[in-house]
Amino acid sequence: MFGTSLVSFLENVGCCQRCILIFLGERSEALYSSASEVRNLIKVAARRICGGCEEVQSSLQDATQYEENLCERDDENCSLEGEENSLKNGTDEHIVKKQKCTVCITCIGMFQWGCSPDAITVLSDAVVNAGHDADTFSLALSIPTGLSLRVHRVWALLLQAFPLVPAKSREDHVGTMKDVWKNVVGPRVAAATGKTFIHGVYSDFVFSVSCSYVHDLEDCKIMDKLCGSTFAVRKKQHRKYADSVYSKQAIDTAMKKLSDQAFLEAYPDPPSVPEESITFSSLQCQHAPLYMAGRYNKYSRDLPQTPWFVEGERKLGSSVQELLCDALNNVVAAEDIKFSSSGREDVDVRCLGNGRPFVVEFINPHYTKLSQPHILALQHSINDSNTLVKLRDLQIVDRKDVKNLKEGEEEKTKAYCALCLARDGYDLMSLEKVSQLCGVTVEQKTPLRVLHRRPLATRPRLIHSIRATPIDSHYFKLHLTTQAGTYIKEFVHGDLGRTTPNLREIIGSELDIVALDVENVALDWPPKCSE
Repeated sequence: MFGTSLVSFLENVGCCQRCILIFLGERSEALYSSASEVRNLIKVAARRICGGCEEVQSSLQDATQYEENLCERDDENCSLEGEENSLKNGTDEHIVKKQKCTVCITCIGMFQWGCSPDAITVLSDAVVNAGHDADTFSLALSIPTGLSLRVHRVWALLLQAFPLVPAKSREDHVGTMKDVWKNVVGPRVAAATGKTFIHGVYSDFVFSVSCSYVHDLEDCKIMDKLCGSTFAVRKKQHRKYADSVYSKQAIDTAMKKLSDQAFLEAYPDPPSVPEESITFSSLQCQHAPLYMAGRYNKYSRDLPQTPWFVEGERKLGSSVQELLCDALNNVVAAEDIKFSSSGREDVDVRCLGNGRPFVVEFINPHYTKLSQPHILALQHSINDSNTLVKLRDLQIVDRKDVKNLKEGEEEKTKAYCALCLARDGYDLMSLEKVSQLCGVTVEQKTPLRVLHRRPLATRPRLIHSIRATPIDSHYFKLHLTTQAGTYIKEFVHGDLGRTTPNLREIIGSELDIVALDVENVALDWPPKCSE
């Protein structure tokens, strides 16, 4: 008798068959089965709860027949008629039909219309239209906040009527509902799109589905009656809780302080569910970032590393970043790009030798199936298209490998060649003094030319090696290897005494750098690629 009454109670409350099975404590993969199999599983679960009572079968036959009469579509527990309802996926609108049958009081139709062929079509179209080349996908689901209240209410009624019902699965109920929906819908979307659905394991390509319910706010307002002071404070904090006064976390926290009896007294009548029920308010496809690394040489003394902005507008093609990233993104088609390099050179400094390591992070890329031969061809195409910047060792890297770029910034050394001018001339003896600076640590205050964008600090930097070669009575060439982050120009001219020691003091003449080149960035990353 116990099992019969329990199933009949849940059915009379207004739960669909999948929700009944979840309330009966089922947590296995059987929940993802077809609707006909779910009906058989209800019988098994009911027997388990009632200890094998035979009479539950006859009652379940009546319950099954009742729901089949309500909904003609056997596998969806729902039929649809011609009344239209507009759902939006980004900028695309999908026309779907409204429900004709009774909507589940608990899932608000998530297991009915939300699993119907029309819903699968909307979801599949969103994945296909997004244009990603990923072979696999996983699902992320956001559900109306009020659904938690509906689940809580049915559990409170159930335990009030049947105190012996095992309630251990109550805490994970909402999470189970989300998992069930994903595993019912996922394989069907996979069949329609030709991709593979991944559940429980990380997939680079995530399809995020946000569901909304037209009366969700009305459901949530019950919290004003139950915990008025808590939510009154949240309503006053407009900036902090502008869109989340009744967040799931806030409601769950408040509910833990309430008894089931207090909840039912404030929420006595079953909230009706209109025909429009649940809808898809947002469908978004997001691919994990793609990281591409390499080295670049810069041969121009008029090309900055990052874009120029004139009166707020970007001057196109005006930087290393644009010459590299724009060409790469023509192939990857990402929504956004983040460019990082191991240090940077001034606009008038060339970068020669083995080049400067860099990495490009492509946010939500659409095309990620790039073989190394394809990438090599892309590298050659970029190199042939301009004379300012050349690429080498272009390759796709893992996110964890990007840390090598950042960790090497402070540890690496850099080699420079500078053409220096002594305005009052110099003597050879003074140049010999320069070589004595090998192994010397210089103290550099933040240079005046960058003080507007960097904090004032005194930074010690090590001169690993230095050698000065005379050209004539005014010009000499300077070769030096320093710790990363050394300001070479300020080391030469002194920056009004902000760098000590400096070459101006040692040589005893006003000095300036006519030309400066980076000859080597000693960071063994990324790995070299065969051409």
